[in-house]
Amino acid sequence: MNKNYSLLIESLFKRLQTIGVKTGTVYLDREFFNTDVIPKLDELKVNFVIAVKSTQVINRELKNHQKEYGNTSTIFEYQFQKGGPSFNVVAIYNDEKKKYLLFATNKKAESIEKFEKMIPEEYRKRWNIETGYRVKNEFKIRSCTKSPVARLLFFIIQCIMYNVLNMLKSVLKITAYELKSLINEDINKVVRYGLKSLNFIPVSVLLDCLRWVNEERNRVLRTRLTII
Repeated sequence: MNKNYSLLIESLFKRLQTIGVKTGTVYLDREFFNTDVIPKLDELKVNFVIAVKSTQVINRELKNHQKEYGNTSTIFEYQFQKGGPSFNVVAIYNDEKKKYLLFATNKKAESIEKFEKMIPEEYRKRWNIETGYRVKNEFKIRSCTKSPVARLLFFIIQCIMYNVLNMLKSVLKITAYELKSLINEDINKVVRYGLKSLNFIPVSVLLDCLRWVNEERNRVLRTRLTII
């Protein structure tokens, strides 16, 4: 079954507009580097950074660049078809991998140096989202229930646990597995000995403690840098 990427993008931005979400720049995987998505984004006047699938035209452009300038980064204008929207392909040479990292963008930059720094850093924001989904799934509550209320509740708990883990990671070295194990131990304590067996700390007090620890850590680091 073929995907209608143009309709998908149009529907997505209509929905975002309906719920009042403003869009700055969209970061998309290489699957969206095609003749449906980029013209639609251009039509909607949306800035984009998209990982690029290499094509014969792109490979030829890179080979010509390498012959003249060696293994250096470059930017060149590209369009899928005559009359279609043009955009920049940013080719950043990775010395470790010995290959080009390719991105398509309609964003403006004054020089290739700024593009080299800006585009990969911006695109890396996508990985934060994907990492979030991966880690969040470590708290997934498996259920066969078809109740939308129950499934929504499980999802909310999943998100809360992910946020708690991130909060604790600011001061502790802890994994999702360790956090779940501690929660399991506390549940067993409550079942056996009641709620009084737990040491309750108000959330506001916990947040104040975390804030103090982070501030103290920053103060110590600044002091060390001053000494150096």
